[in-house]
Amino acid sequence: MHSQTVSMGQFPDIFARGWALPRPDRFLDYFMPMIHGDATFTQPGFPVAVGHDQIRRMFRRLFTLLPDLSTIPTRSAVCGDAVFIESACTATVGGAIVTFSVCDRFVIRGGLIAERQSFSDPTPVMLTALGRPTGWVRLVRSRR
Repeated sequence: MHSQTVSMGQFPDIFARGWALPRPDRFLDYFMPMIHGDATFTQPGFPVAVGHDQIRRMFRRLFTLLPDLSTIPTRSAVCGDAVFIESACTATVGGAIVTFSVCDRFVIRGGLIAERQSFSDPTPVMLTALGRPTGWVRLVRSRR
């Protein structure tokens, strides 16, 4: 895989373009060249992912759980080697629409994403999923 460097100031636009792509394949094909080979990605409800294979697996699991996940960046900030992006998210869980906010912190080193820490409250998604047994099959499938 060929690396593609990331500009700190342009990353919020790069992020928005990536989230507008079909998932998981085009999304992953777009972002993976920008991610350092031993990057660490952390987000609530998922094991820490280190390296390309685990990061791919984490996003495939996320998109199995929430296949229609819509993520719209609402604001961003650059501070030192970090880019913060706040997003409004919407997904269907067991036939119900759930909305939640996420703030991602990306650490950029040498023009590549070295770290991603996602901050969100998984409670709205989990409570909706638990209250809708039709969504349990997708939850079980996402754990594989």
